[in-house]
Amino acid sequence: MVLKELKKISGYTSRLGRERFTLVAGGPHPSGDPRGTLRMGFDVVTVGPGEASFPELIHSIQRGEPLSSVPSVAYLQDTRMVRTERVELHLDEFYGFSRRFDMFPPIEISRGCPHGCRYCEVSYMFGRKTCHRSVKNVVRHLEAYRERFKNRGRVDVRFISPNSLCYGSSDGLKTNSEAIEKLLSSVKSLGNVRVFFCTFPSEGRPENLNENVAGIISEYCNNRIVAIGGQSGSNRVLESMNRGHAIEDVYEAVDCALGNGLGVSVDFLLGYPTETRDDQYETYEAIKHLFRKGHVKARLHYFMPLAGTPLAHSKPAPLDREVLSELHKLGRGGRIWGQLETQMRASKKIVEFLSLKEQTE
Repeated sequence: MVLKELKKISGYTSRLGRERFTLVAGGPHPSGDPRGTLRMGFDVVTVGPGEASFPELIHSIQRGEPLSSVPSVAYLQDTRMVRTERVELHLDEFYGFSRRFDMFPPIEISRGCPHGCRYCEVSYMFGRKTCHRSVKNVVRHLEAYRERFKNRGRVDVRFISPNSLCYGSSDGLKTNSEAIEKLLSSVKSLGNVRVFFCTFPSEGRPENLNENVAGIISEYCNNRIVAIGGQSGSNRVLESMNRGHAIEDVYEAVDCALGNGLGVSVDFLLGYPTETRDDQYETYEAIKHLFRKGHVKARLHYFMPLAGTPLAHSKPAPLDREVLSELHKLGRGGRIWGQLETQMRASKKIVEFLSLKEQTE
């Protein structure tokens, strides 16, 4: 899709004079593969977070100043790629909404992840240091949201985080239940709000869901289901993923949630490159075990090679037909959900694109 659009744009700019235009790319894929993005025909790539670098980049282009003074960008100098120094951002310095363009998305409360799971872009795009938006800043967001949606009578509050259950954690590893309670109680105290926390796609890691946190979520939040990243029923695969937890941690987290009146949706990733039929069967058995516990669902995902990750050029493992058939039977009644088939098609396109790219380089 991007290549087609880029071809159209290139035809347009060549007619008007290519030197009058600067083509800029940003986001997950360009950040993970800036060199490949530049070779596609872009002039500049903003690498990683663009809140600080993109405005500076625009100003430099307008003034005809060298790009070397712009942080967190990549560009070609002759045939050599130049990457400028990355800037450390603090979420409180940037608001995540726009009154001008009437955009009021879920509130980003954390960024970065220390775990470095081998299939996930977060640690490689945002770094392994976790930073958090302060409760005071979140409340300022909510004041603007309530003003914008005052005619609705109430406002739904949702959050974005790579691991909601580590909000306020100094190292991004240990749970900070006091910070989570302060966040949720402060938002809830505003009145006329519905609070949703630890929901997809901002689920929590299983080792961070304890009895205390489950009780806090149950007390302050409107969602009666929490999302937990389990990823595999095979401890061998979990170790290969660099997840840092075992399937037994998932079972314990689910027990904590259920014991506090919460249902659970557990994420599982199929097609991981080193996954075998036996591993997939272990995931099936884990889901079956979880379903016996009570109000539990499973959300299935399919491996996609993502730029910038250690598995960026890996192919997904084939899915065993018998295991898929058993999962289909197990999920009758809506207990298994997700976009598995859509992600399988997307993964195939990515693999084909990477294969074509290797042939042309």
